[in-house]
Amino acid sequence: MVLQVNKHKKLFIVILVAAILFKLSIFVFGVMRVPESILDSDSETYLVTAKTIYTQGVFGVQDNSGKISYTAFKTPGYPVFLAIVYNAMKIPFLGIILLQLFLTVLAGLVTYKIATEIDYRLGILSMAIALFDPPTSVFSLKIMTEALYVLLLFLFIYIFIRYLKNGKISLVILSALPLAAATFVRPISYFLGMGVAIFMVYANIPRNYKKTLIHAAVFLVMVYSFLGAWQIRNYQRVGTTSFAVVGDTNFKIHGLVSNAEKSNNYFQQGINYVSYTWQSFVNLMTLPGSLKYYKSKPFAILGKAIFYPWMVFWLIGFLVGCMKIKRNIYYQFLLWIMLYFIAVTIINISNAGGERFRIPMVACIAVISAYGWLNIRDFWEKRKNVAVDRRS
Repeated sequence: MVLQVNKHKKLFIVILVAAILFKLSIFVFGVMRVPESILDSDSETYLVTAKTIYTQGVFGVQDNSGKISYTAFKTPGYPVFLAIVYNAMKIPFLGIILLQLFLTVLAGLVTYKIATEIDYRLGILSMAIALFDPPTSVFSLKIMTEALYVLLLFLFIYIFIRYLKNGKISLVILSALPLAAATFVRPISYFLGMGVAIFMVYANIPRNYKKTLIHAAVFLVMVYSFLGAWQIRNYQRVGTTSFAVVGDTNFKIHGLVSNAEKSNNYFQQGINYVSYTWQSFVNLMTLPGSLKYYKSKPFAILGKAIFYPWMVFWLIGFLVGCMKIKRNIYYQFLLWIMLYFIAVTIINISNAGGERFRIPMVACIAVISAYGWLNIRDFWEKRKNVAVDRRS
């Protein structure tokens, strides 16, 4: 038993160190070679609003004359983060990127905790799948929301899995906090609180529907009190009831409805709905990630040579894991979270979505995939044992 524990610890450390080196290698050979790659189309917006938060204490944009225009287009979570680390602490861009890299390592460790709460045998592989996930590593090396968002979201998933295990209302309250915080970073999880409340009623964890309904109500009040307060702010400052206008804009421009209903023919519209939904789903779940941002053909080719096999690896385990879920409430919850992000992504941005929008699902994918590979291993071990028995 002691040998197994020591082996587990050594493997844990080896994978953790290897993952850090993997992320640092992309940082050194990519970001250091092409410094401008850390900036994306949204980066300037985050930096401008971060400066206004730091200098004026408001979420908006200040022009050269000093006039402030309040904004509700995006959410203030990431700009607040930048206002602290960039404007207040004077950490340069490359330092922020390294900090975000560290946040993704923490997210991998949280994934390990999620897995071990369900089954201790899943911890190492789940952590490895999360830490070596190419899109997470690539997009965290930009001035973008991914690294901060996944850490907060994975913390929510971890705490909620613990709630599913013991049904304590204190964990309901505690889980609402990182979910609300994550939604302030990226508004894509705005409706997730409602989805989680529905799952709570379905799971009936305290085995008492009255208590379950109370727990669900407490969770909704906690989450939407924070989010609702920001919507009130948006209405007072900008005149919109939206939590973030970016969601409405994406839906109108890239949404499934706007794409599918370009034709006036109802039959063709139906075909378009099916086609765009399937195409969006395939892109979301199978695009492996890319190193194209670093303007090096050999580096990009190397990325494809690594990323495609890695995608096939976790996808095989994930598909097997899905087939084996059955009535297990923990895996059902992880799959429920995934279905939420898949649905929201397809409905809001249709086939404009890619591997970046799979990043919030990485912890769920990692644990289910590890569960699938555990089943594959057990299957082959049983076949081996049967073969040995027959020979003897």
